[in-house]
Amino acid sequence: MSEVILETRGLTKVFGGLVALDKVDLSIEAGKISAIIGPNGAGKTTLFNLITGVYPASEGEIYFRGTPLRNAPAHKRAELGIVRTFQQVHLFGNMTVLENVMTGQHPRSKYGFLEAALRLPKAHREEEAISLKAMKYLNLVGLGMHAEQDALSLPLGQQKLLAIARALATEPQLLLLDEPGAGLNTLEKQELSDLIRRIREAGTTVLLVEHDMPLVMGLAEWVTVLDSGQKIAEGTAAQIQKDQRVISAYLGEEVE
Repeated sequence: MSEVILETRGLTKVFGGLVALDKVDLSIEAGKISAIIGPNGAGKTTLFNLITGVYPASEGEIYFRGTPLRNAPAHKRAELGIVRTFQQVHLFGNMTVLENVMTGQHPRSKYGFLEAALRLPKAHREEEAISLKAMKYLNLVGLGMHAEQDALSLPLGQQKLLAIARALATEPQLLLLDEPGAGLNTLEKQELSDLIRRIREAGTTVLLVEHDMPLVMGLAEWVTVLDSGQKIAEGTAAQIQKDQRVISAYLGEEVE
């Protein structure tokens, strides 16, 4: 039986009188590509925000490798290995492509502020090691040749790849991708699919929220469907495509 890397039990989020997520049970297997799908307003991004500690849960529990996260802040969850990208790309505009990826390594650096300020040998050596690792991730996403460019000079598709490279630089165990295919053309989506498979093959579990159904169905090994904050279905891509509840949620039809 495969190891469960992430589990939620009765996960609920209420904003005022609005129930955005309602008692959602989720189980994500390590080493797989899983997806969360659903119509707009289904609670997908809210679920990501709860998992990564952006919001506290109103009820329920989140377990990472069997350990409850409870009130662990976002930075602590990142240290544990839970890292995400956002639908809207957030890059450091005053930095190069390489420097953006290097920022992902700094939370795991061992030198202190004084060593960095004084440019002591230990800090210099580690900075060089961080730069080399950052280049490894840039090459993985196909941006190595753009290392010295300004990050914001890249087109949207490459900016999204850069955001993934920066997330990978944190050395995550679980990578959450929020709408990675949004705004990409057909060729860019195929390259994205190939990249996500390479990330999985390198040992990182991937969980994505995505509206592009061909992308999801050709990529995800397990799919969970949300509608109005509730889980209505889960299964393989083939099973989900035939599920009448899922068809109804997307088409607005009633299930008898």
